[in-house]
Amino acid sequence: MESRVEDLLFYLGKVAERLCFIEAAAGTAGNISARADDFPVEEFPPIGARKKMRHEMDRDFPELHNKRFVITGSGRNLRYIADRPHVCLAVVEIVEGGYDVLWGLNEAEKITSEHPAHFTIYQRRPEISAVIHGQPTSVNVLVRLFRSEESLNSLMFVQHEQLKICCPSGIGLVERVKHGSYELADRVATSLESKDICAVVRHGTFSAGAGNPIDGLNRACDLQEYYHDAARTFLDNPWLRLLPFDFMIKNLGRVSRLPLGDKMINAFLRPPK
Repeated sequence: MESRVEDLLFYLGKVAERLCFIEAAAGTAGNISARADDFPVEEFPPIGARKKMRHEMDRDFPELHNKRFVITGSGRNLRYIADRPHVCLAVVEIVEGGYDVLWGLNEAEKITSEHPAHFTIYQRRPEISAVIHGQPTSVNVLVRLFRSEESLNSLMFVQHEQLKICCPSGIGLVERVKHGSYELADRVATSLESKDICAVVRHGTFSAGAGNPIDGLNRACDLQEYYHDAARTFLDNPWLRLLPFDFMIKNLGRVSRLPLGDKMINAFLRPPK
């Protein structure tokens, strides 16, 4: 059965609420987008109808010309999407040198400043139907502690049993660059060519989902939650607060296997397998 506009808006609202609930979108942090080619603009709520307005971009996306996306507006709080989608979201069509806002937002308002990353990901991976940029504090902290993609994945995989099943390629790591820049967009898109989620130092996580837009949104949201949960499980382990950071780095193999419960110390003292 074909998805309807109301279904798309419903799941956009649900995903946004979930990101806020798991503390991955505090305040105006975080942004979401999904492909909207199969959702006629005239079927979006009349309250968001508006005169088409063009905005320029510093980069052209020829592969995306005439493609439509629904994307969050600049400075919008994700927790309001469910109740006021026409205020928080825009339907845009990519044109040469920019994009046209076809529905949503207020006059002259722009889409999220992270749109370069969203559009670059869609251009590099045509199968992707949804992109989420979250700001989970847990992952942000872990990335600042362990500045190695290999170390991050060693730690994460043992904290959440679903990761090796749902995301066997692991999480990518991108060094910090200016927010909203095309340099950041290129680095994130490059990381996501081989992975479905990456962490940017001091700037949260980008995840992508394929399939129809609703499946893509749920997939991208699941990845945000799995990695937030894995990072939180590791950071909330009380025994780790007793260990010097340098010691943890040198003994990463054993630290990453620390279980929860009364047997933590014994597990750490045993020789690594």
